[in-house]
Amino acid sequence: MKTNKLVKGGIVIALYVVLTYAFSSLAYGPLQFRLSEIMTLLAFIDPFYVLPLTLACAISNIGSPFGIIDVIFGALASFLALYSMSKTKNIFVASLWPAVFSIIIGLEILFLSKEPINFFLVTGQIMLSQFIVVSIIGVPIFKFIQKNDYMMNILKND
Repeated sequence: MKTNKLVKGGIVIALYVVLTYAFSSLAYGPLQFRLSEIMTLLAFIDPFYVLPLTLACAISNIGSPFGIIDVIFGALASFLALYSMSKTKNIFVASLWPAVFSIIIGLEILFLSKEPINFFLVTGQIMLSQFIVVSIIGVPIFKFIQKNDYMMNILKND
């Protein structure tokens, strides 16, 4: 791996984790407004970011109330969403994958919650929060970034 790629991956991981922990009151639970999830659209720009972002999610989930189980299943949901995003040709369609794979998080909360929960309500809340952060907020930001050749050259790993 080139040093340039290693540095880019490390920066992405660090930014994702810092953004998640900086706004941790919004990052965990049935409503997860993780601003760091905007960064998942990097996988749409370049598949290289699938693994760094998956690792970033796993590290961020160490602070989750569900602990190691959330590290594993949160990272799995992220990996599936990121991989799907990297294979999708339309940015808006790509932005929907994190919401789709939120079903894994809904199942996790259903099985681990000490209180009885409504699976459909909790999963719907997580899907909605992913949709708001990635699709409504993230897509316009990334469309703006895509218009800037300098930024795109920095983000792509050719």
